[in-house]
Amino acid sequence: MDLGLKGLKAAVSGGSRGIGRSIADLLAQEGCDVSVCARGQESIDAAVSGFEAHGVRAMGRSLQGRDGDAIRGWMRETVEEFGGLDIFVASLSAGGGTNEDRYWYRNFEIDLMSATRAVAEAYPALKQSKNASILIIATMAASETFVAPMAYNAIKAALVTWSKQLAEAYAPKGIRVNCLSPGPTMFPGSNWEMIKVARSRTFASAVRQQPTRRMGEAEEVARSAVFLASPAARWCVGSHLLVDGGFTKGVQF
Repeated sequence: MDLGLKGLKAAVSGGSRGIGRSIADLLAQEGCDVSVCARGQESIDAAVSGFEAHGVRAMGRSLQGRDGDAIRGWMRETVEEFGGLDIFVASLSAGGGTNEDRYWYRNFEIDLMSATRAVAEAYPALKQSKNASILIIATMAASETFVAPMAYNAIKAALVTWSKQLAEAYAPKGIRVNCLSPGPTMFPGSNWEMIKVARSRTFASAVRQQPTRRMGEAEEVARSAVFLASPAARWCVGSHLLVDGGFTKGVQF
């Protein structure tokens, strides 16, 4: 199936590793020019080189996700460099943590505000696109109780609600908005990699709850994400797709 992505221009926040990197790489494989932002210039440079190997234009910017001016600046640079924008994937995240104040502030600024700021900056360019699409990456932990009370779960739940409201507001403008929630996913540098070593019982419990008895892989999530962001999914508007290998137990009416 042709996803209709060749020649489109995409921006992926948090696109230097993990699920975000896999999404950006698949977009590049499908012929999209790709821009990413994240922490760490070395990882950004490696990602950009990988995207360019697919024969597309690529760029990246190292920044702190809680820096609103930097997020907006990256988006402006992307639009200027590519001459427009068709797809934005909000994948930047501070990750999990405890219920302490500092994690609430981190997740609010990095997970939630980086997405809203980037969308606001991208809006004029997306409005000019014939294939405009926004995809918000949340988590299955926003859909049911998971491990313990923590900022990450609650802030991602806010993103799910916001994405649906944004979809209703932007659909008349020709901009599709959808949300995707991954289940527990293992990749180099992931929280789950650390939890496997430092909190082996928590890791084992998560694997036992998984019908397949294994963690997901970043590329497995990315394939669904790229479809949902692509013109091939043009009748998906305001959707919330769980990509968790059956981890969640609620019936999705």
